Amino acid sequence: MRSLWQRFVTALTPGVQVMLIVLTGVYVASVIGRMTQTIDLAGWLAVNAAVWHGQVWRLVTYALLPAGIMDFLMNAFALVLIGSMLERHWSRGELWQYSAIAAAGAGLTQVLLSGAPMTGAAPMVFGLLIAWAFICGHEVLTFPLFGQMTVRQMVLIMAAVSFIVMFLTAGWVRAAVMVSGGVTGWLYLWLRCKWLLARPGCKVESGRINRLEF
Repeated sequence: MRSLWQRFVTALTPGVQVMLIVLTGVYVASVIGRMTQTIDLAGWLAVNAAVWHGQVWRLVTYALLPAGIMDFLMNAFALVLIGSMLERHWSRGELWQYSAIAAAGAGLTQVLLSGAPMTGAAPMVFGLLIAWAFICGHEVLTFPLFGQMTVRQMVLIMAAVSFIVMFLTAGWVRAAVMVSGGVTGWLYLWLRCKWLLARPGCKVESGRINRLEF
């Protein structure tokens, strides 16, 4: 058991470790706050119509507060698996930036469609799922129960299942908000890719090459 835990910890990338610690800390604090009736973190972090009154931090902070124990466990597990893979392609800061953008896009959708308070990391994790397909979509992997398939095919299956589960358990608004996190993330990556391709090539001067030519 100790060896399994050690392998799990070493597999985590630094950025994901920080995100996991923050999610755990905020969730534990919210539970203690509710039990002791001393603090209501949802009142400070949840995204709602207060965004229109200048409380724009809510567009991101809602993703730091799990909606419940199952929401915490499922999204933490997905964050470990998908977030760690993405951070090996990106830097720690790029992972955090992308997560914030995906969460903000979904948060804005929630405000526009409903305005009711919402918490939970599902839209952000859905955005990470779409990023996995965007970056590694053509890779062929072996998945339990499914056998060999491309990452893109697996992501489509997982996205469809996630949408159906969210629709049946929370309604079409929450399902649409979750999907908007993925759409926002995909649009960001697409625009970023176009911008990088449009940048002119840079000539790199090398002192070593200059000395050889001399």
